[in-house]
Amino acid sequence: MKILKFKPDVVITEKGLSDLACHYLSKAGVTAIRRLRKTDNNRIAKACGAVIVNRPDELQESDIGTGAGLFEVKKIGDEFFTFIVDCKDPKACTVLLRGPSKDMLNEVERNLQDAMAVARNILKNPKLVPGGGAAELTVSATLKQKNPKLVPRERPNAKSLVTALVLLQKETSLKRKDIISAFVSCIGS
Repeated sequence: MKILKFKPDVVITEKGLSDLACHYLSKAGVTAIRRLRKTDNNRIAKACGAVIVNRPDELQESDIGTGAGLFEVKKIGDEFFTFIVDCKDPKACTVLLRGPSKDMLNEVERNLQDAMAVARNILKNPKLVPGGGAAELTVSATLKQKNPKLVPRERPNAKSLVTALVLLQKETSLKRKDIISAFVSCIGS
């Protein structure tokens, strides 16, 4: 087999492998994983530094992923999972989520995606605004403090804005539409 001249430890394919090919790979001490989804295959290639090739004839030394650390198969519950861990400079990873129901798993997945988006945003732009209405209360306190120094005709506007910001902070348990309508009515008064 042309693949064996590169002395791989693991061969991963999206397609099937014949029994004869599996026999030769196994005899050479090579683990074969077949019928992998394209997305998973791309993720593994990024994590290990490999290049996906379409035919064994196209395979070159530079295509072989040498960044993989430990390859292991674990049984979790009733299913077997393949793990490739301790990769050098991985460009991708997988998070395994398990749960009692599909709905619970979907909720956990959404929460995880939100958390990763927050982490990405902090890395891209490391500026934070504290939650819980702290920003609104700080702005309203500053406006209250500076209100006497404002031009007399600007004072009612500043007072309305202070009231609106305090209201916005207090009423966060309401639905978003209610908050916006309360905010608009407060500004109008």
